[in-house]
Amino acid sequence: MSAQVLHFKDQLTDDFQFKFIRHKSSKMMQRLHMHDYIQMAYVVRGVGIHHFCDKTLTVGKGDLFIIPPWRAHCLNTIEDKEFEFVLLDFMPAFLGDHLKPFSRSLFQHVVQYGKSGTASEWLQPWLHISQDKQLLVEQLLQDIQEEVEVREEGYEFSVQINVVKLLILIDREFRKTERQRQNVAEQRSQHHQFQDVVRYIHENYGQDIPLEQGAVIANMTPAYFSHLFKKATGQTFVEYLHEVRIERAKELIRIGAHTMTQICFQVGFRHLSHFIRTFKKRTGMTPTDYKKSTLNN
Repeated sequence: MSAQVLHFKDQLTDDFQFKFIRHKSSKMMQRLHMHDYIQMAYVVRGVGIHHFCDKTLTVGKGDLFIIPPWRAHCLNTIEDKEFEFVLLDFMPAFLGDHLKPFSRSLFQHVVQYGKSGTASEWLQPWLHISQDKQLLVEQLLQDIQEEVEVREEGYEFSVQINVVKLLILIDREFRKTERQRQNVAEQRSQHHQFQDVVRYIHENYGQDIPLEQGAVIANMTPAYFSHLFKKATGQTFVEYLHEVRIERAKELIRIGAHTMTQICFQVGFRHLSHFIRTFKKRTGMTPTDYKKSTLNN
């Protein structure tokens, strides 16, 4: 189905280059459409369906999306559920120079998209406003609505400033969300890297494995690797290596086929005294006492 094209000049009733709509409905089926202006939509309450950029999303309270020019989309209700949302329609020029200090703002990409028609970095279906900021967003929208309806002297400038405030808030929420996503991605990446290190330890515990070797496997500097490894596992690299070696030593002691000296070297210790000291530190008893305890069980 082809998208209906809407032009900003056809939406206006006067010279004010801005339109505010608050829509409440339990039955709404928009036709797929696109427009030559920017549209911001915020869900005040209820749930609905938003079709945008070949994606179909269920949206609810606190969800906000910015539709750049010439992007097909539509909003629909779900099974007669109440759905209240606010729309702000305007051309990029409406904001004048107010966004110049925010050249890295996500909204700048939308503005540039409107000018050039090229892909925008911000072409994402939606952004969820955190609960602690929703009241502020809704207050700004209420202020904009009152200014548009009452139209006291200077209302145009007041609307313009409130829209800029809203965009700054959105920009900060967007950046916060991006930082959270990056942190999760980094943690997943580090978890994968540490899995490789842990696997290497379990496969090579009988050899010398210096911390620097673990850092090489994880592709990190030794100091950074040491810090993150402890943060991820709760143990230092050496503590974890000793744990693996002592657990293997306990298995060999229970089997009873080797001397303590043979077990010491087989699990990676180079001095019997170090093996006994580490074993006692981790288990509370010497290897010999541990052997006696297994024989008594």
